[in-house]
This record gives sequence, structure tokens and C-alpha cells, in this order.
Amino acid sequence: MKKIILIIITLLTVLFSCKKEKFPDMNELKGSWIEQTNNSFKHTLIFEDAVLFFVKPSKTDTLIYNLNKENEVLSLKLVNSPSGITTEHKILINKRKKELTIWGLFVGINTSETTFKKE
Repeated sequence: MKKIILIIITLLTVLFSCKKEKFPDMNELKGSWIEQTNNSFKHTLIFEDAVLFFVKPSKTDTLIYNLNKENEVLSLKLVNSPSGITTEHKILINKRKKELTIWGLFVGINTSETTFKKE
């Protein structure tokens, strides 16, 4: 009986200690992601190969993206940008919840994290 209880406790510990979020790969990002917000307009991210379409209220930006697994960041560069600036953002995916979290994506009041749900 003690052995069974020990096995159950061990299994529960392993299950609950597993990291729920991880750094994504390009295949996991493919598709449409809808911003999780109370705002009337929700931004949409559409990942296709190494291109990201960022759908905003007034326009759609086309960006080239790269995943840096070593630093766990998403690098973004606006296509046809005269400055050629690349920004880096921490990114994690929760496959079970089908959620993508990106830090520092929006400049403004809420500059911490933005969560997107797989469409």
C-alpha cells in the first residue's frame, strides 16, 4: 500500500512540475493567432514560414521573423524598412492551452506581455 501511494505521489509531482510553456519552433507557430484582450479590435498574427503578417486596425505589417532558441527570443524585422531595425521579444508557447505569449510587442502603457490564442 505504501508503495502505491509513493508511486502516485511521484507521478503527481512529475505531472505538476512539468513546464507548461516552452520556446516554440517554426512549425508550432504556423497559422493565425488572435490577441486575447477586452479591446473591441483584436490584433492577429499570421505566421507563414519565415514571414509574419501583423494585422492591425488600420493596416497589415509584413515582417521577417527568426527564432533564436539559445536566447529564447523572437526577432522581428519590418519588410522594406529603411532603418533595417530588428527587435527581439521573449516568446513562449503553451501547446495544451494553444496560447502564445510575447513580451514587449506593443509600445505604450502595457509593454509587458501579450497573449494570443491559436485560431
